[in-house]
Amino acid sequence: MEITWLGWSSFKVKTSGKTIYFDPVFGNYNESGDLVLISHSHADHSDIGILSKIRKPGTVVLTSKENQDAVNGIGLAPGESHSLEPVKVTAQQAYNIVRGSKPGSPFHPKGFGVGWIVESEGKRLYHLGDTELIPEMEKIGPIDVMLVPIGGFYLMDIDEAVKTVKMIRPRQVIPMHFGVIDVVFGTEPAHIELKADPQEFADKLKGITDVRILDHGETITI
Repeated sequence: MEITWLGWSSFKVKTSGKTIYFDPVFGNYNESGDLVLISHSHADHSDIGILSKIRKPGTVVLTSKENQDAVNGIGLAPGESHSLEPVKVTAQQAYNIVRGSKPGSPFHPKGFGVGWIVESEGKRLYHLGDTELIPEMEKIGPIDVMLVPIGGFYLMDIDEAVKTVKMIRPRQVIPMHFGVIDVVFGTEPAHIELKADPQEFADKLKGITDVRILDHGETITI
């Protein structure tokens, strides 16, 4: 299983002869995908232009229920699965409990977006999507590789991400959703900076799990 961090929450994974993209927005896209997983409709996770570039006849696009029409994909609710043999994908809960524009208005309300567990080659990969530490994560089960947001503000910060890792105990962790990204929300350009330090995250998990800090475009094999 080859995992490439393209940047932000965007990944390319090659496994079981399939090319899988997660939240294709950041980075370079020079090949089509067999499976595209889009956590929700926010512009830093869902880009119609990039999707059209990597989509080919037969590409399966899975996303949240709220985003399925926008990307002409298959919407999955948390707990629902889809198989592209021999790869199985199951949607997971992903939402805010306290973070929002004001009390009672979370950036990611429950039911808005999803995370993903991909099962292939006897491994389980968990992309958390945009989320805080939520009760449903207690029942996730064994995970080989976890792709964890650490940026804070819109989602879990470093300390909350550390708590999440300690609870789930994955074999390996890759931090994501930090740094700088420029996107367009509707017609409004947005410049987002989340200045989390991945090395701080790794240091706080020393001796607990293997944290792999990747550069943009870097690939690891597990």
